[in-house]
Amino acid sequence: MSIENHYSDQLQTPLILERLQEAYPDGPTPFQLAPIDQLHIGGIKASQKLLQRLEDLQPRRILEIGSGMGGLMRLTSDTLDAEIVGIDITHGFNHLNHQLSRVVNQPEAAILTTDAQHLPFADNSFDCILFQHSLLNIPDTQQCLAECQRVLTDNGSLLMHEVFSGNHPERMLYPVPWARDPQHSHLISIEAFEALIQESDFTIQSQQNWSDEALAWRKRQAEKESAQSVNDKKPAPISPALLLGKDFKDMGPNVMRNLSNDAVQVWEILLSSNL
Repeated sequence: MSIENHYSDQLQTPLILERLQEAYPDGPTPFQLAPIDQLHIGGIKASQKLLQRLEDLQPRRILEIGSGMGGLMRLTSDTLDAEIVGIDITHGFNHLNHQLSRVVNQPEAAILTTDAQHLPFADNSFDCILFQHSLLNIPDTQQCLAECQRVLTDNGSLLMHEVFSGNHPERMLYPVPWARDPQHSHLISIEAFEALIQESDFTIQSQQNWSDEALAWRKRQAEKESAQSVNDKKPAPISPALLLGKDFKDMGPNVMRNLSNDAVQVWEILLSSNL
């Protein structure tokens, strides 16, 4: 199974749009859309933390690599006066991204189906690049970083909210939201990533380990899911299962175990281009 198939084979776009229309005839809020368009550890709160960073950077032209269903793109467009372009290797996600922007009456941003290892942009095209749980699906980290360096302007920024392998990768459990098996998970350690940065024309401006916060968030999510089941409450109209299928019931618990066992870590990293 390819990475694209991992994300697209279970994707139920017509049902998602139908349920959104029925539940939110006036259009969903960002929090109501979050179960599908904030599909990363930390949810919408993690995206809002990235937005605080972006407000400090004040970029004018942004590229998001692995834009998925467009949750971070829409939040950024609502917050900053900046042009944002998204790319994702999964065409079905890009189609749904456009559809969700229409549902919330937001202008559709430019979105391309392409590979982050071969960016279809001219040199010096962007002054900021965003990654949010996308590096983990890219086989060649070094090639991807070289392409980012090429399309960034002088002194441009690369802002990441990413999952890395932890101190005990042997404890890794699958499936997880980004991979059903080790073959399609391209995690590297933070130490390996730092070594690649030292060989590149990037400088690390800041880095923060968000793993404790990420684990606390995943535990709260599990408590909410358990309480909903016990109280037999009506489920939310949309859920990640409409994207990832029946395996999602195992993915959330596995993320929590992987964080608890230090099989994975979550980091925010800000890089600057030295060119």
